Amino acid sequence: MDDRVATGDLPEIDWDAQGIETELGWAVPLVLQEYVRLGSVAVADVPGGPRGYQVLVATTTEEASSQLLLANRLGIDKTQMTYVIDALEAGGFVERRPDPTDRRVRQVHPTDAGRALLSRTRRTLRAAEEVLMRHLEPDEQTTMRRLLARVALAAGAGTAGARGDDPAFEHPLAVPERSRRRTQTTTSSTSSTTPQ
Repeated sequence: MDDRVATGDLPEIDWDAQGIETELGWAVPLVLQEYVRLGSVAVADVPGGPRGYQVLVATTTEEASSQLLLANRLGIDKTQMTYVIDALEAGGFVERRPDPTDRRVRQVHPTDAGRALLSRTRRTLRAAEEVLMRHLEPDEQTTMRRLLARVALAAGAGTAGARGDDPAFEHPLAVPERSRRRTQTTTSSTSSTTPQ
């Protein structure tokens, strides 16, 4: 068996004992802490760090949108979003352009340099994620990603009851339809013309 996925060096969990290791509230923060440690190193070359990386992903995979919509979409405070986009723009990775339907609104677009940075960083981040999930088989890693995405979408939609009506709760918008793979038949007439 490949050392990358060997589980022999991990202690067995006694699920019947219902110890702390069986608690989601113990596991999720521990995994998040290690992900943040590994991921921060992986995205260190991106202006704005993890937030800058998220902006690059959103701007390269979704229809162009305003800075405010990006802030809401990613759950980033709008003031912080300004700093992130300023840093990305100063590095030549994104540019602000007038919205063709409302010249008062500025859309954020990736540049070729931004797409190249995203590609490099994504490879580095995936390698870091593989280190984190090294004790899982490749199909288990895929399953984990998909299950976590479903849980996140439900939480983002407020169905888990976590969001509530707290306006201070900065939560990313769960709108996976914005990230759908575009087909060649997609035209500009199918995109939203509502000012963002």
